[in-house]
Amino acid sequence: MNWPKRKKSRTSLKQGMVGVILLCWALPLLLTLGIAGSFMLRNTTERAYSDLRLSAENAVTATRRRIDSAIVSSRNASYNPTIGDAWAAYKKDGNYLQMYTAISSYLTNQYRYDEKFLNTILTFVSDPDTPIYTSNTSYSVIRAYQNNVRDQVLARSPELGTGIGFLAEGGRLYMMRNMVDSNYRTFAVLVMELDSSVLFESMRNIIWCTDAAVWIDGAEADICGAPEKIAAQRPGSNPLPLQLTPENAGAVVRGSEKMGGYTFEYLLQADLETLSGQLVTIKIVLTIACLLLVPLIGAVIAFLYRKVNRPVDVLSQAAAKIETGEFGLQVAADDLGSAEFGYLGDSFNAMSDKLQNQFERIYKEELALRDARIMALQSQINPHFLNNTLEIINWEARLAGDIKVCQMLESLSTMLSAAMDRKNRPLVHLSEEMMYVDAYLYIIRERLGCRLEVKKEVDPALLDCYVPRLVLQPILENAVEHGITPTQQGTITIRAYRLGNWLRLEVENDGVTTYDDLMKIKALLSDEGPDEQLGSTSLGIRNVHQRLRILYGPESGLAISITEKGCTLCRMNLEITTDAQ
Repeated sequence: MNWPKRKKSRTSLKQGMVGVILLCWALPLLLTLGIAGSFMLRNTTERAYSDLRLSAENAVTATRRRIDSAIVSSRNASYNPTIGDAWAAYKKDGNYLQMYTAISSYLTNQYRYDEKFLNTILTFVSDPDTPIYTSNTSYSVIRAYQNNVRDQVLARSPELGTGIGFLAEGGRLYMMRNMVDSNYRTFAVLVMELDSSVLFESMRNIIWCTDAAVWIDGAEADICGAPEKIAAQRPGSNPLPLQLTPENAGAVVRGSEKMGGYTFEYLLQADLETLSGQLVTIKIVLTIACLLLVPLIGAVIAFLYRKVNRPVDVLSQAAAKIETGEFGLQVAADDLGSAEFGYLGDSFNAMSDKLQNQFERIYKEELALRDARIMALQSQINPHFLNNTLEIINWEARLAGDIKVCQMLESLSTMLSAAMDRKNRPLVHLSEEMMYVDAYLYIIRERLGCRLEVKKEVDPALLDCYVPRLVLQPILENAVEHGITPTQQGTITIRAYRLGNWLRLEVENDGVTTYDDLMKIKALLSDEGPDEQLGSTSLGIRNVHQRLRILYGPESGLAISITEKGCTLCRMNLEITTDAQ
């Protein structure tokens, strides 16, 4: 193998970095004052934004509490039976004056002195022209409500149910709630005009706030300034945590929250221009510092690109190609720049060359090992007597006219031919494997007679698929010895069917399997204990399990379990193929 020679003339990466630092770092030292100014500017701005965020969060929390308090107050009218009882009495005796007195007195006592409400109006669905109200303002406001708001309230009433609703009209904000009778039918709508100066006082007091608006279930209330200038940034009804977005010399704060029965949106513009005068000098120094840093940054970037980034990219791309299977790939020394990366490149080339050689050697060894293991496992189940002897005995039986003995000898000869495998075929068609099964079962039936019942459920479409030779015979032998022989009778079911891309083979017998048997099976299939401690039947089971794992991978193999009916089920998965390997 020819190893690449390292070039001693390459510049050291450490030397190059030291040169850049000594040459270019003196200039940034002169900018210490500017950097300090940048820190002060950033710190002052961040503190201003932090104060604005905290002020907005506190204002939003206080406003939510006031809104919730107003909703709780409105809910009292539904829980208190005064209005409902007065309405029910009116429906019976028709005494409107008595109903008016009771409801008006209740509204006055409950809401007139509550600072959150300017007016409280009860609009009857059946007679909307004669509302009952209590007011902290003039009657003209009630008349404006009747002319401009009442019809909207009645139109929205059916969709409210027992919830709360909000409506904005003419710069006024209304909250409404249905009043229902004992049959849950709406007989009136309680409408409460909210006092924005009280409800949104905290929002007006947010520091540096110039323009602000809130929306409660889409009903807009202008807080201050001209919020339409920033209306495009309205948060919308989807939940949005408080968001502060710097903008020009200020910031926009917006957010949306899902509260109990309503959505609360808020949008405000804050003007931080008052702070800018204090920061002008710092900004100038910072700008100069940034301009002077440009050459230094350019030099560092160019150096790192040539000496670090490009060599790393070359090595990374080469490593990626090796991962895809391009073993033996070599990296050109001219693409690596410094001496340190040149050494890495030389080591990479040597490793790539060595990896290619090792991979080719390991691949050949794996092929040889697989064939050797399969042959070794198959050799353990080969019989130790000669087929020719059976042929002689068969002819003697024919001459003696003993047909039963002839048939048994032919079946045994078939089994021995399969075991000896003179053609060295590890895989055979399923149809041929079933021929070996029939030969084995014929011999067993001669021993057990009609006490042994065999059922076959084999998909004819799978008979041309290849399976390992003699993969079923050890399983059947185990079923006979452990499931049928102890009771001298029983049923064996053989199944072959397709399951996705797998051929599923099953052998089920109705013999009884104990807990100890299951533990032995578990140990047997986990390869615990040496083969010399196993009987011939157990050895055959282990061999089948190992052969399947070698041929088809660890997801194959043999599984033995107990069915719901108490039968013993042996199951194996084989990859479906019509080509012999």
